[in-house]
Amino acid sequence: MYHQFPDFCYAVSHQLSTILDGVGYSPDDRDMNVRCATEFEIFSNIYNSIDTSRDRVFRLYMFGSRGEGSTGPGLNSDLDFLSQDEEYKIVTDLSDCQVGKIYLYMLQDGDIHQGYVKLQPIRILPDKSHVPLFSLDSTTDSFGVVLLRNTSFFCDNIGYRIGPAVCWYAELTHGDIVNALRCSQWPGVGNEWLHRRRVHNWPNTHQIQNILKYGCFATPVGHPCSAEKHMEWRLSFSLGERILVRSFGDTDMKVYILLKMVRKTFIQPVLKNAFSSYYCKVCMLWMRERTPSELWCIENILFCLILCIRQLHEWASAGCCPDYLITRNNIYDRKIVGTVRMKLIQILRSLLSDDFRFVLRIKCCHLGRILVDGLNNVEQYRLELEKTRISEKIIYHSYCVLSAVECRNYILWAISQNCQSLTYYLTSFAHASQYVPYSMQYPLKHIARILFTQLGFYCASFLKENAFCLSRANVEYLVALTSECLSLGMKSDAASVRLKMCGLGIVLENQDLAETCLQYISENHMRYMFSFSPLDKYCTIILNSNINAFKDIFLNVNFTVQEMLEKQVSFSVVYLKSEISITPIPLRMEMYRSVGSPRGLRDEKEHFWYDWAVVDSFTCLYFFQYMNFSRQGKDRHKQVAMDNMIHVIRTEPDIRHRDTALNLLAYCYMQENQPRNAFTCLRESLKFCPHHNSAKFYLGLLYNKVVAACMRSSML
Repeated sequence: MYHQFPDFCYAVSHQLSTILDGVGYSPDDRDMNVRCATEFEIFSNIYNSIDTSRDRVFRLYMFGSRGEGSTGPGLNSDLDFLSQDEEYKIVTDLSDCQVGKIYLYMLQDGDIHQGYVKLQPIRILPDKSHVPLFSLDSTTDSFGVVLLRNTSFFCDNIGYRIGPAVCWYAELTHGDIVNALRCSQWPGVGNEWLHRRRVHNWPNTHQIQNILKYGCFATPVGHPCSAEKHMEWRLSFSLGERILVRSFGDTDMKVYILLKMVRKTFIQPVLKNAFSSYYCKVCMLWMRERTPSELWCIENILFCLILCIRQLHEWASAGCCPDYLITRNNIYDRKIVGTVRMKLIQILRSLLSDDFRFVLRIKCCHLGRILVDGLNNVEQYRLELEKTRISEKIIYHSYCVLSAVECRNYILWAISQNCQSLTYYLTSFAHASQYVPYSMQYPLKHIARILFTQLGFYCASFLKENAFCLSRANVEYLVALTSECLSLGMKSDAASVRLKMCGLGIVLENQDLAETCLQYISENHMRYMFSFSPLDKYCTIILNSNINAFKDIFLNVNFTVQEMLEKQVSFSVVYLKSEISITPIPLRMEMYRSVGSPRGLRDEKEHFWYDWAVVDSFTCLYFFQYMNFSRQGKDRHKQVAMDNMIHVIRTEPDIRHRDTALNLLAYCYMQENQPRNAFTCLRESLKFCPHHNSAKFYLGLLYNKVVAACMRSSML
């Protein structure tokens, strides 16, 4: 049955493989997508795990095409997130449950449709029996059984709901998020998949055991025909499906991509979203299990694509598409029916009767046009698609960067509340690194670098305050510890650590340290350095406004998230109050910005950083240059630094602490004996931020300076 296609199919298959490699679907592109999705998950979940201010802990997963690595230019796949509420634990077997703990017991009686379950909240008693628990999230069915309602797990506040998912749209992308509960035990409805006979040994035993270990999710949606849909939960095996798709070889993935392109070109314009890409995934999983692995080679790409389309046609004709992991569940039920089903059959039949010519009409990535041109213009179309590929990378990288910013902000807040939490976080991340594959440990390393940086500056501050009462041996030890910690944390971002070290050099009057740091930043990071504010909600705006600059970066070099954080992104320079002794004097006043401001204008959760000195990297760079050149007596150089500072404040749209920048510029004018310009800067600063602004201190200093000058002139 597998060798009834003409010989030219082999040549066309090779051409299709070459085209897909050239337009963004090569194994390297796929690996990049998978790596970015995994790094995003790790960054997000690190933040979720350390944020103790939340009532519940959530674990975020990226599923769908982006999580699988099965997307690219032309497909415009959305972001599919699943948020797991870790407060609840679903069990199917009570034998391993702990006494006194609360669990959700999975009920799968005969009245529930295939793939759906009910969840009963229970507490385990000392005699290993259990009793049901009633809460605000619970209800009772017609038999009086206490069950967990699914309606309280919807997240309608961020978009519009479709089934269990809430859809949202942003400037760069769109997607959906599903709240779910995790069941680490394998449900009985999936036993058929575990034990069924596999002639071609796919998936293999190792993959099956790996999927079994991860269990499944329960998503808050009931069967549309059920009278008790508010009590039912649909089982999702997204983790298992992702493991299987990520195990696809090069040919498997290219056939899968082509099947999605066929859907987008021929089916979606007619049926809209009625026929989702999930049906393509189910078809691929079934075909991989039912056909020998030797069939899935480069010369058989077109051959395998036709087999998949045939299978979809058979299912549409029968009106039944069996789910891959729950065979008795017909995923066409109440979806691919009536007119939709008849149109789908007609489309698939026309493709099968087209003698393979339909591939010449595939519009995604101009694939059909390139095939007609005989591969002559692959490079031209590749460059046209480069913008789409860049947008894909920007989406992944930006979310990773935002998660890193959130992690840093929370760690800084925790340390500002209790310096001893540094030890706790360092120990926690060292422990967590044992369970993360080495290739995916960068997010943990990044957070560890932030911790080492803070430890280094804390030691430097302690040393400056207490050096006079420490023994020589202790001083030498602290100096060595400070140096080692700062060297370990140097690569947490492009510039903020070195800028803070420059500030340390200015405070300690260490000219060499300040000069070295400033010179390194000027030579290595002045072209591509984007400053990120500690206000998390503004970071996306920064990314969007700098979209052209980011495209310029990715056109030249294939940056990873690690390289982007280390070379392109600079966090704001932050001084905590515990570091006041190593904070340059002009920045110390920023720590008292709230003095004299009405209490009602400050939200402690939102404005936790008001007690810190926070300055954007660009502003900080030019301000430290000014201070350094002033000490050296280089008048021309310090004027250039002031001019650069003025230019940044006037033209840079992404300065998030413009009031601080204007205050520092006013300080420079005061040092240059230009009170009129200093007053203008302070007035603009107060217009920008009327409250919680240290400009009031500068105004007091300026007033004293002007009055003193007037008194001196009158005495003369």
